[in-house]
Amino acid sequence: MDTRTSSHAAEHPPERRKPRRGAGILLLAALILIGGIWLQDALTYDGPREAVFPLPLQEAEYTNDWGAPRPQGPHEGTDIYAPEGTPIYAITGGTVTGSGWNTLGGYTVMVRAAYGIGPVERGDLLYYAHLREPSPLEPGDEVVAGQKIGEAGRTAGEEEGTVAGFPPHLHLGWYEGFSLFGESRAQAESGAMNPYPLLRWIESGGGRVTPE
Repeated sequence: MDTRTSSHAAEHPPERRKPRRGAGILLLAALILIGGIWLQDALTYDGPREAVFPLPLQEAEYTNDWGAPRPQGPHEGTDIYAPEGTPIYAITGGTVTGSGWNTLGGYTVMVRAAYGIGPVERGDLLYYAHLREPSPLEPGDEVVAGQKIGEAGRTAGEEEGTVAGFPPHLHLGWYEGFSLFGESRAQAESGAMNPYPLLRWIESGGGRVTPE
């Protein structure tokens, strides 16, 4: 950014406008609403407070492919390759915030974490994409850690149900939850963070891996 100031700008500083009270009230209301949602998640969740590897470990192959070039831009996630139909599990318990089809992810599920564990903080969003079939989960449903939420597939494309040419895998995305205080952990403008260290933390004993 050019931080130089022209003489004209120095002579005529921009007029300072008073903040609108309505905007401040709306922001406060939004913060209260978000805080209420987080509190509700924490109070209503009664499942195991653990982290679970999202696929049976012996079936999973993955590398640190964060930032790898993709047609839509740098890769914002980790691809975990596994045979088609391999079960996919919720990494943490939480609330489903999205479920359905999108062109890049095919059949997807998004879960908001109900608690913090390891590198995951309460309110973070975990995104599961390229599911073989639509998940039975709907927004508002609660899931527990280790619950099956879908199966590995290769769906993606403009038309729902399209099967893409890439190998079956889970695209795992991890997005920072709302944070009013503290430094942002996001590594991309979208709020995405690299899931690879999270997966390695679970695999190395920070969480549970499934024996199937």
